[in-house]
Amino acid sequence: MDRLSLASVAVGAALLVGAPVAWQVSQPADDVGEVPTATTSVDASDASSEVVLAPPSADELDNEPGAATDDTTDVQPEPAPAPTPPAPPRQLNLPSLGVQAPIVDVGLEDSGGMEIPEDISTVGWYELGVAPGSASGTAVISGHVDSREQGRGALWDLRTMDVDDSVEVEHADGTVGEWRVVARRTYPKEELPIRDIFTRFGDPRLVLITCDGEFDPVARRYADNVVIYAVPADA
Repeated sequence: MDRLSLASVAVGAALLVGAPVAWQVSQPADDVGEVPTATTSVDASDASSEVVLAPPSADELDNEPGAATDDTTDVQPEPAPAPTPPAPPRQLNLPSLGVQAPIVDVGLEDSGGMEIPEDISTVGWYELGVAPGSASGTAVISGHVDSREQGRGALWDLRTMDVDDSVEVEHADGTVGEWRVVARRTYPKEELPIRDIFTRFGDPRLVLITCDGEFDPVARRYADNVVIYAVPADA
């Protein structure tokens, strides 16, 4: 089982618990838009599934349309160069909310859950997954909605984002990725679609997550998570 598979199972532990809070979020935000499907080539019910891409054999190349039929010709096409991975994301800009939040790399807690930055003015990019701007898969950025000691977090107003709002991700190399919101969903924490969100497969997506809904002062957690789904602005 790879690290992403482990994380997709365990990451919910961190997202199930809100920060110690002083604020009360009202009723969950209404759902809007259509969630872009993350089509996978593995059975999501099998956490140990892996995809192995085997290159075609010489016989298969010879039998492809347009392949050389002269047995004396020993020329094979050059493999396509692997795309250069995006530079790590370093700042999240949400123009409609007036948010400019530093992004820090996060992984897994010792307990197996996704790390969430303690500084609620920052957000965390799940570096064990895919980076925003990768050719496929879903990049995940999460942060606390608020804190009893620190007040409202960078993602406090995430529940108010709407379809067609802009999301900008500034990268370490100075490039800026532009994204467009296509959907907002609120899920009870126990029903967060972890396997659909934490995936390397499907078209590029960016997901933003924070807490939402009623706050339970005894359990010290919110009831829900609000999730923003975005796609490349030029998609």
